[in-house]
Amino acid sequence: MKHLTDARSAMASRLEIGLVASAVIAVAACGGSSTPSPSPTLAAAVDPCLVGTWTTVAENQNSPANDEQITYTGGAGEVFTIDAQGGVTIDTRAAKKLVFVSAGQTFSAVVAGTGRGTLTTTTNGNHGVFYFKPSADDTRTIHSFDSTGTELGPPIPDTEFTAVYTCAPGRFTFYKAAVSHMVDGPIVTLKSGGANASSTANPTPS
Repeated sequence: MKHLTDARSAMASRLEIGLVASAVIAVAACGGSSTPSPSPTLAAAVDPCLVGTWTTVAENQNSPANDEQITYTGGAGEVFTIDAQGGVTIDTRAAKKLVFVSAGQTFSAVVAGTGRGTLTTTTNGNHGVFYFKPSADDTRTIHSFDSTGTELGPPIPDTEFTAVYTCAPGRFTFYKAAVSHMVDGPIVTLKSGGANASSTANPTPS
C-alpha cells in the first residue's frame, strides 16, 4: 500500500522548526539577563474546547497524494471521550466502514477494539496542535482490505501521532501532520455527543 505524501508533511516540518526556534530564542534571552523571570503560568494540558464526548461523522472528501486524489467515504460512528486531564477513550463499537479509492482501486478499512491514551495540546500560529500517546491498555486497531475483501497485512495498532486541529462549540476537526497509511489521509470531523450525533460532512482544512 503506497504511503501518502502531501502538504501535511511540510506542515509538520514547519511546526517542528517553529517550536525549536522559539525554544532557542527563549534560552538566548535568559542567558543575557540578570533579572529574575516571573513564575510561568502553567497552561491546561488539553484545550478545554476538546473536553467532552465527540463522534466522527461520515467522510465525503478527496485528499491529494503523489499527484493523485484519494476519495474517502463512510467511517462515521467512532466515539471519542476526552477528559479535562487529557485522558482519551475511543469507542469503536458503532464505527462504520471507511471506503477509499486510489488510482482506480477501491480499498476499505474498519476499526476494532478500544482506544485509550492521553492527549496534550499547544498552538503554533493560528493552528491548534495536539499530541496523542496511546496507553498500554489501548486495543484499537485498523484493518484494511482490498476490493476482494482480502485483508492487507496485519492490523495496524494505535501509535503516537501529532495532529493539527480546529475546535468550536459542537464541532472538532483534525488531520495527522505525518501520514503513514492511506487510511490516515482524510481530515477527521467530529460532532459533539454520542454515536447518534454522526452525519455526513465535507470538511476543509483551516
